Amino acid sequence: GSAFKIIGGPSAGAVFRNNEIFDNPLAGLVLGILATVLVQSSSTSTSIIITMTAAGLMEVKNAIPMIMGANIGTSVTNT
Repeated sequence: GSAFKIIGGPSAGAVFRNNEIFDNPLAGLVLGILATVLVQSSSTSTSIIITMTAAGLMEVKNAIPMIMGANIGTSVTNT
């Protein structure tokens, strides 16, 4: 969980915590879809989201729509 804190530093963590886009569930859903389409793996994008949540960079309530978006993005990458 501390890898994101070490690599990103305190300023990168503040960007994720203070960003208002994460408060919008629809934006989180779209972000999860885009992340999965870009990396072509829902497991990778879900693991990144879970690690960021565990490191305290985002709240669980904001991570749930992103993970749902990652699962939807899987169907996009299969077509």
